[in-house]
Amino acid sequence: MPTVMKISPQGQIRIPKQILRDLQIAPGDYVEMDIEDGHAVLMPRKLIDPAQGWYWTKEWRATEAEVDKEIESDEVSPTFHTAEDGLKWLNAIGTHDILQRES
Repeated sequence: MPTVMKISPQGQIRIPKQILRDLQIAPGDYVEMDIEDGHAVLMPRKLIDPAQGWYWTKEWRATEAEVDKEIESDEVSPTFHTAEDGLKWLNAIGTHDILQRES
């Protein structure tokens, strides 16, 4: 859908809401602009270290929110001083109890 935009004296343009939605970008996001075959091309860019991109996925953020609720509700294991203590606790409560807590 072609859209005509006026360039401001500062060289800025206002991107219409529909284009923002289509590109899944919002005010404050970064875009890259290039010229291809005499046309201006606008591409969304996320400035996230690729090694940390997993942290910003919707799935990971949803899991983080669940864990935050569990912490607030004090649904956490006790603190262990050694890995052996943690394993003893896991063995004592049994796998069945762990699976019940996850559901």
